[in-house]
Amino acid sequence: MGCVNLCCLTNTLPVIPYQKLTNLHYLSKGGFGTVFMAQHSDWQTTVAIKCLKLDSPVGERERNCLLKEAEVLHKARFNYIIQIFGVCNEAEFFCIVTEYMSNGSLDQLLHENNLYPLLAWSLRLRVLYEIALGVNFLHNMTPPLLHHDLKTQNILLDGEFHVKLSISKGSGSKPPEMGGTIIYMPPEEYEPSKSRGAVIKHDIYSYAIIMWEVLSRRIPFEEATNPMQIMFSVLRGTRPDTGLDSLPGDIPSRETLINLMTCGWTTNPDERPSFLMCVKELEPILRRFDEIDILEAVLEVKKSKLMRKAGCYSATPMACEKRREEEKFL
Repeated sequence: MGCVNLCCLTNTLPVIPYQKLTNLHYLSKGGFGTVFMAQHSDWQTTVAIKCLKLDSPVGERERNCLLKEAEVLHKARFNYIIQIFGVCNEAEFFCIVTEYMSNGSLDQLLHENNLYPLLAWSLRLRVLYEIALGVNFLHNMTPPLLHHDLKTQNILLDGEFHVKLSISKGSGSKPPEMGGTIIYMPPEEYEPSKSRGAVIKHDIYSYAIIMWEVLSRRIPFEEATNPMQIMFSVLRGTRPDTGLDSLPGDIPSRETLINLMTCGWTTNPDERPSFLMCVKELEPILRRFDEIDILEAVLEVKKSKLMRKAGCYSATPMACEKRREEEKFL
């Protein structure tokens, strides 16, 4: 999938004037630039804006690559994919405008234990199910859209803690350059210089690692001291521990989930299941919970978040520091 020009998108995506975006609040920063929360003055709606770096000149290549991301988001319209509203194409300010996710990322939900001390199995399983639905949709597009950067930081959560996948500019039908967080990367991606076709089973490896992370509420390979150590371990066949010390015995359908997980992170991509198979495996497990069970689980995390935000909660989660260091490495 090549880069696109703005003229290709203006017929379908609104061009949003910068002046319409008010009350900007910083959210996060990455290699691509900066993400802000903002208010659209006409719509009276909170939005998220992903901008190219504000402290350096913006080149045509950078603009085109962000426009590629806008094109991908526009094509991949689905319940569990983040919605794009338009692009802002100013000389000094270039960004894409998407819906704002008020509950942050899955990474925050899992690892900010002070904010979310309890996380019911019903909600965790719904999250896994909705991730599988979202990626299954991408893989069934024509041509298939491969995410290739699936990680808990890119899995966003709306006001009711439903999943919305964020799709980066690296997504597409071609194999990516080496990137993304190393703990979610399948071993076949460690040598990107080798010529090969796009591997649709890349995403299922990442998903299997995410499954383990959701069920354990631990960071995969947390004992590793650097990314190279993770790579060497994975190449030797090491995967996250599936024993009772990591995955509690009260996990619903524990053996089924572990089997799906271990099949997903097997070394041979051809032996990994499809996302359709994941959806079919997870659906009956999730159906064992009444709707009220899930609603109560959502209410519990909402209440916990409100109480701790109103109190003396200080959000400086150390659990994510290792992951930030890995992303700097890459």
